Amino acid sequence: MAHAYRGVASRLSAFAAVAGAAALAACAASNPPSSGKVPVQVTPRPMPPPGQDWHALVIVPFGTLLKDVPYRLSEVVVFHDAASAGAGHEDRDCYSVEGTAPPRLFGRPAGEYSLCFSSDRLNRIEASMSLPAESASAQFAAACAEWQSKGTPGASTPDRCEDRDGSTEIDARLTTSAASAEPAVSIVLVDAAPIRDAGP
Repeated sequence: MAHAYRGVASRLSAFAAVAGAAALAACAASNPPSSGKVPVQVTPRPMPPPGQDWHALVIVPFGTLLKDVPYRLSEVVVFHDAASAGAGHEDRDCYSVEGTAPPRLFGRPAGEYSLCFSSDRLNRIEASMSLPAESASAQFAAACAEWQSKGTPGASTPDRCEDRDGSTEIDARLTTSAASAEPAVSIVLVDAAPIRDAGP
């Protein structure tokens, strides 16, 4: 009987030791040693509303040579720009992109999208996409405010937004789609950097 009692007492003693060690560990974890420094609170930067970053339309960098564009292109229009011609620039040739999904802006794919080249280098991008009638004006105004907060603002009206971000000039307009009669954003991005010689 005494032997059984000693066995029970031994087990109880071991259990108490384990429980005590666990309690001490929990206490240490809840009270980490202080280094004397106040923890720095990092506030994440506010992210812009998704889908309104115009950079999404630049699928290849401005200045890219026509022969180096990694997409299949189909010529859609050749137009004469008198101002550019007077400055000694060649006429621009514009191409649609085939075989790949169009870029998206405002969360919608571009219904029309073209890359335009002068002296065989990309210097203009044109795109348009439809917007829901109930939110078109609000989306356009929010996008314009976001663009102009990061660049050099130009015109800003309920249906037009101009901005310059670095060497990129932005001209966006809220219009009505001729095909669907829905509100649509038409946007033109122009590289204002000097046109470089295409080289050999």
